[in-house]
Amino acid sequence: MSDTAILEIVELADGEIVLRPAEGEGEPLLRIRFSEEAADLLQQSRFEVAQEMIDHAITRSKLWKEESDDQAFPATVH
Repeated sequence: MSDTAILEIVELADGEIVLRPAEGEGEPLLRIRFSEEAADLLQQSRFEVAQEMIDHAITRSKLWKEESDDQAFPATVH
């Protein structure tokens, strides 16, 4: 049995975008909800923006950082 988790990014019927296990069971690991104003500005791009936000969070997070990776990331987020 593999220890690899398979995750998916899904837009729910209410417009919320979540990161969850591919099985879709249990509470999402992450939720992104745009304000009405932001959703209007982003229009059809909001799913792609959410994907980029999640990708950035994962690749910059020390939680997923390889032990052999000595690259340090700044703590400031703009």
